[in-house]
Formats: sequence, structure tokens, C-alpha cells
Amino acid sequence: MNWRSRLTLLCILAIPAFSGYPLGYFQETIVPGLTLGWIAYALMVHGAAFGLLGPSSYRLALIISLLITLPVVLLGSAISLIALFTRDWTTAGLNVIASHYAALAVTMLTVIPLALAIVAAIPFHRMENRLLNQAGGVSLFQKSALMFTRVCIHVIYFVIPEILEVLREERILNRIMSRQASPGAPKLSLQVRASILVRNMIQVGVEGICSSVRHIPLWAEEIARLPGRESQASTEQNHRNNPD
Repeated sequence: MNWRSRLTLLCILAIPAFSGYPLGYFQETIVPGLTLGWIAYALMVHGAAFGLLGPSSYRLALIISLLITLPVVLLGSAISLIALFTRDWTTAGLNVIASHYAALAVTMLTVIPLALAIVAAIPFHRMENRLLNQAGGVSLFQKSALMFTRVCIHVIYFVIPEILEVLREERILNRIMSRQASPGAPKLSLQVRASILVRNMIQVGVEGICSSVRHIPLWAEEIARLPGRESQASTEQNHRNNPD
């Protein structure tokens, strides 16, 4: 299956996530916050992503999705629980919080891998080579597309793997989830762990943004030097007029 077929299938699979059809017809609740429609849709998305992208790309998309989803769900639920306990605690309020964040987790773990799969299905390297090697010069729109392609390639194949490697080597998330800032240190409270998690995620986000834009000035200068269509046509015309 070529990349156009994979991309088409993934885009069709994304229609229920944005339109809600036909998920709205399957509202049977499995657990509070999780309906039969969304559970079946999530399984379908992950099965399609695994089959179309392969184990390695699917594993990377799943790790990225977890890194985005877990801080949002854990921090949001922690803040909601703190707010609930500081006011009048009720079982109904606790059930509302649990169902809300369960639905949010399933939604994010469905939509984010699907979006990453759509991006991963596009052959940016092939597009870049075609733009660089085509005859007749490069138009302004194609130069913009080439810059976009360069940035996407850099983010997908360099920035994200480097961030995941740093998180794995420094074991930031493991220390936070195990309630210890470092070996031998006292255990951290839920509020302190949430603040450390937010701080680390902000640091990771800033590092990702800086790494993504680091080479843009160099690429812009390189792409600007490519011959445009008008200059290429003028060069060919001068060569025909002056063959010697």
C-alpha cells in the first residue's frame, strides 16, 4: 500500500473524531465516562495505526501520546480533587471528576495517535528530494513547502527522539510518579509532584520549540539560493541565445 492510500484511510478514520458520527449512536456506558462508541473507535484507531505504520512508528506515536496525555489528565484531576476536598466533598462530585477525566484520557489517547499517524504517513523525505531535484527552477510556493517539509522532518526524526531519549535517561517521569525527587529524598506530596511535573513539561516544551527552530535561518538561506523559475528560464534563454 502506497503512502497516498494510507493517508486516505487515516483521514477517513479521522472523520468520527471531528464529526461525532456515528459515535453518538453508541452511548452505552461501560464505565462512567467511557462509552461503547469511543472504546470501539479507540481500538479501531490503534489497530489501524499499528497496521499502517508498523510497530516502531506506532510505538513512538503511543509514547508521545502518553507523554502529552498523562500530565494533562493527572494534573487536571489532582487540581479538581484538591478543589473538591477544600469545599464540600460529595460522592457525586467525585464521580463527575472521575468520569470527565476518564473520557478526556480516552479521547486524547485516540485523537493524538491518529494525528501523529497521519503526519507519519506523509513521506516528507521523498517530497523534499522531488522539490530539490526538479527541473525548471523552484517557485516561491514550492520554496515555502520545502521549508515546511524541512521543519517537519527535523521535528519528527530528530527533535522528538532526542526529547524521549533525555526523558528516558534522566528518568524524570519515573521519579515524579514514584513520589521521590531523588534516591534517598523524602517522598513528595501530590501537590508538589504536580508542580514538578508541570515545570518539567514546560522545560521539555521549551526545549522542543528551541530545537525545532534552531536551523531555520540556515535552511532559509539555503532555500533562498535555489534558482527560481523565472531565473532558470532566463538562464536557459541566455544559453540558447549564446551557445558558445
